[in-house]
Amino acid sequence: MPANPIATPSFSTTAYNYIPLLLDGDDVVSDKGTAAAGISGNLLLRGQVVKWDPATGAITVPAAATDCNAIVVNDTDTTAAVASVPVYKAGSFNAAAIVWPALSHALVTDNLRDFSILIQSAVYTDGTLVKSSPTAEEEAEAKARLDAARAAAAAAAAAPAPPADTTAPKPSDAPWAYLTPEERALHPELADAPPVPPATTTP
Repeated sequence: MPANPIATPSFSTTAYNYIPLLLDGDDVVSDKGTAAAGISGNLLLRGQVVKWDPATGAITVPAAATDCNAIVVNDTDTTAAVASVPVYKAGSFNAAAIVWPALSHALVTDNLRDFSILIQSAVYTDGTLVKSSPTAEEEAEAKARLDAARAAAAAAAAAPAPPADTTAPKPSDAPWAYLTPEERALHPELADAPPVPPATTTP
């Protein structure tokens, strides 16, 4: 899996919006860590907030905001074995590029600040503000909107396909090509024939 999509050969039929993680590359501090096989669903993502043990280098998923003290540098596959994972342990970072743990964003941001990791609010690509320290009400509203959107998407996916449109005209070649020479000369308007209406059946 590529560590960073910039300058990595790839092909896609959809647009890719790269969101930079670092806001100040001159003052970032990094270190090495190790992650056990299978951690975080077999994948640690660039920008993911983790718990990093400075003594052993062990990386785990934070269980509380006070565990948060590092940010993963590169996407890392942890499927098969213990993986080496570089982490940022100081610097300024874009809130829109952070992969947050299932904890209060405000509390996580506050704890990271104690380790000189500064999460900065940022404007997302749709114009909304991704806050580094949202209120509890703002977090709840964002989650509620996501839940509603997910439910609507699931309902749309489960809905039966609409019936075929039997009123649409069938594909046709240009009638002009099938006029006789006499018709072309005397009755060219015949080529303007409308589509044949679909046959109706009597119950």
